[in-house]
Order: sequence, then structure tokens, then C-alpha cells
Amino acid sequence: MAETQALDIGSKLKAIRGEKRISLRTLAKLSGLSVNTLSLIERNITSPTVNTLFNISRALGVKINYFFDEERIEEAVFTKKDQRKQVETKDKGIKLESLGSGLIQQGLEAYVITARKGAKSGSKGVSHLGDELVFCLQGKFQFEVKKGKYVLEEGDSLLFKGSLPQQWENIGDGDSVLLIVRGMEK
Repeated sequence: MAETQALDIGSKLKAIRGEKRISLRTLAKLSGLSVNTLSLIERNITSPTVNTLFNISRALGVKINYFFDEERIEEAVFTKKDQRKQVETKDKGIKLESLGSGLIQQGLEAYVITARKGAKSGSKGVSHLGDELVFCLQGKFQFEVKKGKYVLEEGDSLLFKGSLPQQWENIGDGDSVLLIVRGMEK
């Protein structure tokens, strides 16, 4: 199995809060998360779920790529499969890997999500600006977008407005893998 680089989400979260002069309490209200949860993430005691990371980035007014980006800005970004930045939530059975970030005026985000059987994106639907395309690479996912439910099996795709509340669950018999591509509003 390829080695991936773990991210220091806590330091990035603390840094952006400091830059924006937002307290943990205020961020908790904006994101719908508890102060305790945010504190544990900042201290790298726990890893955020996929939905939690999306809620934090939306509340802070940053793209989720902020948590993956390095300080460089490039015209082309090449990432070897064993050098992907990742967030892994061991207790939730989900691994989120960035397929590339750091492009000048980047207009999309792309991720691969690997989820254990029964793993879910979270208990509440999340939304964001821009459009989203999901493509099932392996296994079986149930996607809920607004009030519609869609079962995606290997090779199936779903395109929808990111502003609609959405969540997913791995309903396959084993690990399932999903490619997510998001267009970002500028």
C-alpha cells in the first residue's frame, strides 16, 4: 500500500482562526460544531470527519484545499500516488485524499474517498458553493442530495448543485472508493 502524507489539520485550523480573529466559540456557532470538537481537532487529538472538515472550511470562508495546500502556488501540479495529502478518520473508517492543490486561481477540487463498509459522511448533510461530480470507482454508495436518494455502483456518476444538502454512506460489502470533483465559486 502506498504511503501518504498525513496533514496537520490542527495547526492550519489554529492559524486561520488567528488570521481571521475568530474564537473557538464563534467558529463553533458558525460551523454547527461543539467547542470541544474544534479544540480536539486543533490539538490534533482527533481527526475531523469529511463533513466536519467541509463545515469548518465553509464557516471560515476558505476552500477545503486550504487544509491540503502548501505555501506554493503553481501553474501545474503533479502528485505521485504515494505523495497525496490525506485526512484519515480511523474511528469513522474514512480516508480523504487530495488529488492536487496549489494551482494558480484553482477552479476545482478533486478528492478520492475510501470508506469502510457502513462508513458515512456524517449525520447532517453539507452544502457548498459550486457544482459537484461524484464517480464511484469501487463498491457501492448511497448518496442523498436534498431529498433524492441515489445508489452509485462502480462506474456510476452523479452531478448536482453543491448548494443542495448532501451526504453519503458506503452500502457495499467492503471498502468503497469515490472520486469527487468540485467546481469552486470564485
